[in-house]
Amino acid sequence: MTNDRLARPILLLLLTVLVPSVGMVWMLREAVRNERMASNQRLREAYQSQLRSASQSVAVQWSERLRELTSGVDLNHAATAFEQIVSRGAVDGVLICDEAGVIVYPNSVSSVPLTKDHVDSRWLEAERHEFADLHFVEAATAYASIANDGLVAPMERAEARQSQLRCLINAGEIDAAVEVLNVFRREPNLTDRYGRSLLAASQLHVLEKLDRKSPAWNEIAAQLDLRLGDYESSLMSSTQRLFLMNELRRLSPGRFNWPTRDAEELSFRVGQVDNIAGASLGIHATPIADVFVRRTPGSPVIELYRTETIRDQLQLLTASIQLPPGVNFKVASPGERNDHLTDISLGDELDGWRLGVSMTGTDLVDATSSQRRAAHIWIATLVIAITCILAWMLTNAIRSRLRLAQLKNDLVATVSHELKTPLASIRLLVDTLINDKETSPKRDREYLQMISSENARLTRMIDHFLTFSRMEQTGNKLKLRPIDLNEVARQSVEVFREHHGEMGGRLSLHLNQSTPVLGDTDALVTVVVNLLENAWKCSDDPKPIELITNIQRGRGELAVRDHGIGMSSRSIARIFDRFYQVDQSVARTRDGCGLGLSIVHSIVNAHGGQVRVESQLGVGSTFTLSLPKATFSTTESVIPIASEIAT
Repeated sequence: MTNDRLARPILLLLLTVLVPSVGMVWMLREAVRNERMASNQRLREAYQSQLRSASQSVAVQWSERLRELTSGVDLNHAATAFEQIVSRGAVDGVLICDEAGVIVYPNSVSSVPLTKDHVDSRWLEAERHEFADLHFVEAATAYASIANDGLVAPMERAEARQSQLRCLINAGEIDAAVEVLNVFRREPNLTDRYGRSLLAASQLHVLEKLDRKSPAWNEIAAQLDLRLGDYESSLMSSTQRLFLMNELRRLSPGRFNWPTRDAEELSFRVGQVDNIAGASLGIHATPIADVFVRRTPGSPVIELYRTETIRDQLQLLTASIQLPPGVNFKVASPGERNDHLTDISLGDELDGWRLGVSMTGTDLVDATSSQRRAAHIWIATLVIAITCILAWMLTNAIRSRLRLAQLKNDLVATVSHELKTPLASIRLLVDTLINDKETSPKRDREYLQMISSENARLTRMIDHFLTFSRMEQTGNKLKLRPIDLNEVARQSVEVFREHHGEMGGRLSLHLNQSTPVLGDTDALVTVVVNLLENAWKCSDDPKPIELITNIQRGRGELAVRDHGIGMSSRSIARIFDRFYQVDQSVARTRDGCGLGLSIVHSIVNAHGGQVRVESQLGVGSTFTLSLPKATFSTTESVIPIASEIAT
């Protein structure tokens, strides 16, 4: 009930604090934002003219790069030109075109395939041995006769020698194949009818069959490595060169590295794009992700760039342009999102690319307005802190007032309800004795005993109210000293029997060995008597009550066990709340004001102890006190009982 009454004013108070606080934070945020926007605008205006000058300089230098890139390059020899341009490291690849705009490098096959004028019968016999009969040794012999015939054309002799080598490998004659390969080296630039280098292809074929740890393998691999890197004297198509590079790296990963391999691969991929040679002038994106092409009027060279290469090249061109400390040029690709302070286009030739300026290191925008923002932050923090402190103090005051008011209301209501019943019973019995003209000693004694019982009940309730009031107002200080828990149990039984007389064995006392604890004897007797009173009220005849002392885990324990009505788990959770009673019905048969167990809980907590409750409906309940164990040499101390009943 108290929480419900507190909820509305506390909620209103929180809103009173939060609304201006949120408003203050929002105003601070807007002030900082406006200050930043104003600073950014001033900086944009300051750097705009410098950025235009830098953009023009970069665009001019970029246009002059092709002339530097192709200077001293023999464009009439496409393969050599490709190697020379790529080796300069400024591009990721190039396409070399002829005067008609047709790509001549990278090339896939010879532009004029070679064919035989007639078919020699020896070829038919050799091919029958190889492909039909699978007699590889006989086929190698037949191919050798063609290769050794001086009247046969050089191209045909080379193809026969390559076929001889192939048959020897298939026959397992690797040493003989290596000897044939040495004969091939006398004419290294022979190609087959498709423009492929016969020597290079044969070398790879032999390498695939040789032991990679053998000297012959290393010698042949080194020869092929040099041949693949020689663009001037080695005649082979770009597709064969790229294929052999990849295969040789596959055979020996990490050993071979050609500076042109990646450029060969990229150039080949771009060269397969439809109409790439007819692309418009300037720099443009290709269908291949992150790859751009650049064409220049009158040049047979089409440059290929990856996005990062263009960015790095353009960034390098800005290195000579001076900027204030903490400000740098940044290049953005077409469609790229950026956080530049301001930027500008790099012109038509670099369509879509932009040059901007960005802050690095110390944020100059923040530096220009840091003092104002710091003042805003300090003011807002101070206002919010003072508001929160005042709100906290006001909340505590409201909670205390509401709790006190609730306590008074509960006390008045409980006192009115609980005192009315015994007073009404006493009045009725007294009126009966006064008005009855016929006297009966037996009946009169019975009425007087009932009046005495109601008077005792009334006295116990008043004692509880007085105890509760003292604890609320003064804290009811305890005098803690070493005492024997068994002695507390004995005194509690004597006090309880004074109230209820002899109980015919219903109350049994089970004492353990001497159990010293640190406590206040009178306060603990009050606790145990309250627990016995509670057990007495909740037990019907002839259910017994047990009082047990014990030592568990170095602490003194005292348990009161009854076999009465028991409690639900919900009641156990609230049993120590003030004015709470398990029987909430109007016509309840068990008296009490709901303060006894609250007093128990408060006193035990003041001792540094605990109260445990175990209960089951219809079976009974056990209340166990756990108190700190002490030696009899411990000095006496005085502490107040925590005023937790009011909470």
